[in-house]
Amino acid sequence: MGAGALAICQSKAAVRLKEDMKKIVAVPLNEQKDFTYQKLFGVSLQELERQGLTENGIPAVVWNIVEYLTQHGLTQEGLFRVNGNVKVVEQLRLKFESGVPVELGKDGDVCSAASLLKLFLRELPDSLITSALQPRFIQLFQVCHLGLKA
Repeated sequence: MGAGALAICQSKAAVRLKEDMKKIVAVPLNEQKDFTYQKLFGVSLQELERQGLTENGIPAVVWNIVEYLTQHGLTQEGLFRVNGNVKVVEQLRLKFESGVPVELGKDGDVCSAASLLKLFLRELPDSLITSALQPRFIQLFQVCHLGLKA
């Protein structure tokens, strides 16, 4: 390989490195101050309640996401079928857990917010409907939809 070809390869590598660096998004240092990390994902609902991280019994992160999706996502076709950008979802998660104020409209988009909600529910250590409550839900379904007696 000649000197000219080597210089072209090096400059392409430098351009790729620059492009990759642009893609890396970090929380600005001024936003990182005075915020403590609070694990929200993968924590039981009871633990979130005990730590005061709920609003009306609903985890605050879920409340915020559902409120945003109600206002901006109800007309989105395939809302929970289309995945959001993995990097954006992870950044939103980190922002919520670090206590940084999150504006889903500015920091993310509808699909990323829906993916974040799915991630929260997927990482719950216990099912939303526990095995102890499951028979009661089936019974309620049968009474309401099938007309069976309780």
